[in-house]
Amino acid sequence: MSNIFKMFRYALPYKKQMFWAIFGMIVQVGVAFVIPFIMQYIIDDALVTRNFTMVITLSLLMLVLAFLGIAAGFLNIYTSQYISQHASAELRLDLFNKIQTLSFKNIDDFKVSRLITNATNDIVRVQMFFTMMLRMIIRAPMMIIIGLVLAISTSLQLSQVFYITMPLLIISVIIIMVFAYPRFKRVQVSLDNLNNTVLENANAPQVIKSFVSQPHEVDRFEQANENYRQVNTSAESLMAFAEPVIFLIFNLGVALILLFGARYFEMGHEAFFIDGRPRVGLLMAFNQYSQQILVGLMMFAFMMIFVSRADVSAARINEIFRAKIDLENPQDGKKLTLKGAIDFEDVSFGYGANGNKVLNNISFKIAAGEKIGIIGSTGSGKSSLVSLIPRLYDPQRGRIYIDGERLDHLDIPTLRNQIGFVTQQATIFSGSIATNVLQGDEAASLASLENASKDALIYDFAKEQEAYFNHLVKAKGTNLSGGQKQRISIARALIRKPKILILDDSTSAVDLSSERKILRAINALEYNPTLLMISQKVASVRRMDKILVLNNNGEIDGFGRHESLMKSSKVYQEIAKSQLDIGGEQRG
Repeated sequence: MSNIFKMFRYALPYKKQMFWAIFGMIVQVGVAFVIPFIMQYIIDDALVTRNFTMVITLSLLMLVLAFLGIAAGFLNIYTSQYISQHASAELRLDLFNKIQTLSFKNIDDFKVSRLITNATNDIVRVQMFFTMMLRMIIRAPMMIIIGLVLAISTSLQLSQVFYITMPLLIISVIIIMVFAYPRFKRVQVSLDNLNNTVLENANAPQVIKSFVSQPHEVDRFEQANENYRQVNTSAESLMAFAEPVIFLIFNLGVALILLFGARYFEMGHEAFFIDGRPRVGLLMAFNQYSQQILVGLMMFAFMMIFVSRADVSAARINEIFRAKIDLENPQDGKKLTLKGAIDFEDVSFGYGANGNKVLNNISFKIAAGEKIGIIGSTGSGKSSLVSLIPRLYDPQRGRIYIDGERLDHLDIPTLRNQIGFVTQQATIFSGSIATNVLQGDEAASLASLENASKDALIYDFAKEQEAYFNHLVKAKGTNLSGGQKQRISIARALIRKPKILILDDSTSAVDLSSERKILRAINALEYNPTLLMISQKVASVRRMDKILVLNNNGEIDGFGRHESLMKSSKVYQEIAKSQLDIGGEQRG
């Protein structure tokens, strides 16, 4: 249970609300025990002596106490909910911040679906723990201890009932917890798998519909859904079994009290009579105390079962917090103003500890301001290569230098702030054209926004809209064409005036004429960034200062200008011939 109690630190800042929650709970518990005591006095004394004034007075007192208990209950509920909402919000924010610091490798290891479950379902479980903590964790032992003291002081003879009910309840709870914990853990894992299936389908509707694979995807979801149903049913059936067992023990206690009471009345035991009159109020008061004890035990039982469930979620959250970031910002990292020179020195890289190498023995040098095309067949490692430059991943062997400084010695935020990275798949967020472009530089002026948009050829589209740059776009840019999404992504990179600009096949959705206009605009930029442009088209890279060619083994097959590569690089020759049909030369 250590994992869930580690989360208690998120509730500690709300000491004032915690005081009132505990105060309200104590008052409510106190009222619950005072009322049976008054009731016993009314039945065994006031009614017997026909002191109706006392009956009315004590009845009114019971009514006042009942309203006090209700008010205290509301106070406890409100403050416990307040704490749970705020504490879980802080936890969720910390978890999100931790997720933001995870490297790409960490995310690959955890999987996106797992992180979504952690930030949603697991947080909800912990939030419910915060509520339970202030409504039951302290209440249950109070009810048990005070109830036992009052019950024993009321009737030592009837207290023998607890020799039967309490061991039964404790043993039942232990057995249920032993079986419950591993089941709850499997529930969360199966929920991860279910979320992963939904996420994959939500992210690829075009592929699914284009290949008419809906029946296959429905089958996949049905399997994941059925697995979740079976695992969850197994866990919930245990909870369903726990409830009648606990209530059975509860009712058994009531029955035994009545049975023992009737037996002692029949025997004429002196403790159950006063002046020859049976003490019915004593029996009723003891029954109320015993019910409070059993309710406390029942609360404790359900609480322990629930805490074991929340502990599974807390363990998964703590696993994220404990995750060692494999790619961390170096202490005293150098905060350089980049010029843009890049040097790869015998670099090799692969995904996963035992994964196949994607890049092998890569060595090349790029001068600041050079325009470099990167080409190769699918799977040759082009995207992996450029992802190493902003340190999204670290190479497994070799070194990378920027302006003569080792890349892993540079301050990561400073480095990335000077790199414009346009990914292969254009990422568009819900908002407007402006909010998407300004992600590159939130402090940019309107003039900078317009200039970047003009260079990326998205300005004319924005100008045609009634709301101009405030034109709303939907998540993932579903109301934009592929070319418009790519142009917005390019404008986002250009607005930050990067010293290194990376275009990862990010002009594939625009026509060749528009691509050339964008490249001409980049070449004309006064700050002259180093450009690395991945493309599948020879026509896109043939006029670059140099072209880096990768083969299917993730090795360099050539590095130079178009003309020399047509003579020296077999891979480049094959790509050029397949695209141009005229030995790599382009007419017109």
